[in-house]
Amino acid sequence: MGCLLESVADQQTQKVIPCQAPHVGSSRPLTWNGVLGFLVPLLRVGRTVMARIGPRKGFSLVAGLALAFAALIGGPHAPAAAAIVEAVVVPGAPCGDPELGTNCQAYFPDIANDPFGDADDLLMVYRWSSAHQGVAGQLRMMRSTDGGATWAPADPFVVADYPATDYRDPSLAVITKADGSKRLLLSYFAAFGTNFGSIQTQVKRRDTATGAFSAPVQVFSSTLPSPATSAKIIQMANGQLLIPLYGTNPSTGYQDAVVVASVDDGVSWDGRLTGRQKTIAAGSAGRYFQEPAIAQIDPGDIRAVLRVSSDTSPSTTAYAMQSESYDNTYLTTWTTPWSMGVRMHAPELFRIPGTNLIPYLWSEPNAATSPTNRPVRITVRRTDSVWTETPRYTLYNPGSTWDAGYSGTVAIGTTRLVSVVYDEDRRAAIVLRYNVADVD
Repeated sequence: MGCLLESVADQQTQKVIPCQAPHVGSSRPLTWNGVLGFLVPLLRVGRTVMARIGPRKGFSLVAGLALAFAALIGGPHAPAAAAIVEAVVVPGAPCGDPELGTNCQAYFPDIANDPFGDADDLLMVYRWSSAHQGVAGQLRMMRSTDGGATWAPADPFVVADYPATDYRDPSLAVITKADGSKRLLLSYFAAFGTNFGSIQTQVKRRDTATGAFSAPVQVFSSTLPSPATSAKIIQMANGQLLIPLYGTNPSTGYQDAVVVASVDDGVSWDGRLTGRQKTIAAGSAGRYFQEPAIAQIDPGDIRAVLRVSSDTSPSTTAYAMQSESYDNTYLTTWTTPWSMGVRMHAPELFRIPGTNLIPYLWSEPNAATSPTNRPVRITVRRTDSVWTETPRYTLYNPGSTWDAGYSGTVAIGTTRLVSVVYDEDRRAAIVLRYNVADVD
């Protein structure tokens, strides 16, 4: 089992952050006297054995005894010390555009494999602005060619920029088109107008390694006039795409979580067409559903995790909920959401290809109302395990601010994970590189 991962990295350098493996078993602490008391007789036995049976057989026997000694020290269940590598990749800086403010930083980052690169090539997108919200912003993109160790501006660098527009919660998704080629999708929501009071969810696409994205395409909902999004588009086994949305349903006044389907590789998104939108969970008195994240667990099996808030002021974060759909065609039915027993903002989940592992990550406020800290938590669930039996770990702890987290995560192969988070106090986007075994 892995161990707790606490972030203590310096803003200017990468640091390997060790974490102690939990002590398992009831054996007494091992002292140096105990070590010497075991080693000295072992060496004497080895010398005698080698003299009698020859060096080759004697060496094999002593090696076996040494392995037994190693087991005595660590025990059969104590893993090697885990470590993550943390680095600031987007530090705060002057905005460069007075409309964005004076001093800008990265917010709401996301990450994806580069569909036009090698296995270690990654892309990251983030909001660039002087404030969390309510101020104009840009969406910028970075690229890594070494598994997230170093980053440089992508081509293009600014991927969404329009006057008096507050861009938020960008996500990157890679899909396979009907002809077998890859496509990169950029989704986000944009606030504009008086006091940034009008909201649209938009999607851009790109089919080449470099060059501009397409013009934005608006995502329409049949029930939500101003839908927002905060999680990735996914592709189902049947080729259809789903985008998770949330917003206020004017017929009830409550906030719902829905999905809208695209059947043309992300060119259009119109939930007003028959069968193109399904409600995951409808809000009710005291309960708003927000920031849904979705993932395909198996062909035809789509899982959703939902942030839940009160409809009071100030808002109270309730326990997140999970729902599932198994029908594979426009998701006709969803199970009744059940409480996960954990407060979550901006959840994410995905299945690591070629495994039965499903990482869940979320930003967890330390209080239901007016939180003062919001660490990023992670659990790696298996397809055949239940939620309550899956251990949870702290991946990143800002320590002194609720305005942090909102992780984006990607797998490299079956054993490595790369996450990116933001931290208001550190004025930075921060990349965390680690092995699945570190948090499993």
